[in-house]
Amino acid sequence: LLPLAPSILVMPDAARDDSPEINEFVENGGLLIRFAGPKLAQRPDEYLPVRLRSGGRALGGALTWEEPQNFSEFSPDSPFFGLSIPEDIEVKQQVMAEPGAETDSRTWARLEDGSPVVTAKDQGFGRIVLFHVTADPEWSNIPVSGLYVDMLRRLLSLAKSSSSKGASGESTSDWAPERVLNGFGQF
Repeated sequence: LLPLAPSILVMPDAARDDSPEINEFVENGGLLIRFAGPKLAQRPDEYLPVRLRSGGRALGGALTWEEPQNFSEFSPDSPFFGLSIPEDIEVKQQVMAEPGAETDSRTWARLEDGSPVVTAKDQGFGRIVLFHVTADPEWSNIPVSGLYVDMLRRLLSLAKSSSSKGASGESTSDWAPERVLNGFGQF
């Protein structure tokens, strides 16, 4: 996808890649949205906004909760500030960030216990955003919630439009949806 000069690259754990081209993409103004998973929990890489503890945290694990966690209110300095958080959001597992001032300043969303669930950092002209849960509902029901859609919309507004030419020689900055499906499969 990188030769097409996208503004955003979404990388779930299953499609994890640590090629130098991704670093160049971010450094030149790209938005890299990452999702955690078993691979990231076992072996963090360099494309992260914060340092991670190894192993993650799960219900019944070494770093555990009594019951699933919900989000706490978004802080005013978060791009998600003002979004309504449904009461039925549950996080059952996550990768844990190393605590510290840097982690605190890079946290955009927290769980009720204060642990980061979305972190971000600027890198070059771009940005890396990490959801500390999977992109599917395995670790959390966030991906099947309206909150997730609203959060991704806020992230879209942070992406810098690309004015470079794609592989076909056409400008890639003019792409816009012609029709949009809602969550029920209706236009």
